[in-house]
Amino acid sequence: MQPIEIAPRLPLWNFLGKFQKSVMAVTSILIVGMICYAVVARYVFGSDFYGSEELIQMLAFWLYFMGAAQGSREKSQISADILTCYISNEKLCRAMHLIKDFLTATICLLVTVWAVKFVAWSFVMMPRSAVFKLPMVIPHSAVALGFILMSLYHVTYFVQDIMSFHREHISDGTMKNGGEA
Repeated sequence: MQPIEIAPRLPLWNFLGKFQKSVMAVTSILIVGMICYAVVARYVFGSDFYGSEELIQMLAFWLYFMGAAQGSREKSQISADILTCYISNEKLCRAMHLIKDFLTATICLLVTVWAVKFVAWSFVMMPRSAVFKLPMVIPHSAVALGFILMSLYHVTYFVQDIMSFHREHISDGTMKNGGEA
């Protein structure tokens, strides 16, 4: 199954993909640029880019969590799916895949709730960074948005897999009954 089967029909998927890739590209370029600037400032000009770590850390949050969401979107996360190596029954293997999808979506939704509560706390308490006094809601919101997107993708895949499993179950029944459903 291809990641996000319904992508061509929903412009939202295309927008989310472009948004995530744009955030990853921009933050990557900014992080590399800031590190290069800090190195040149320190070792060539003998000055310091005070607070660069703070800015890089905020950008890194956005890079990491948009990257995690993109990994969920593409189904390219690291997986330890060892059961498929030992289970030879295709139907049982598909059922185990559904259980894995359910657990992944459930855990992701739970962590998403915590991340959203974390951002809500950040808005109420309004913590600020040490050097530039930037609101910490900037990196905290990256965590919440990343988990919201990951949950969206995992729930979508779970629903798609249920529908696929159901279609296969119906087609198996049709074939066994001689063409009758």
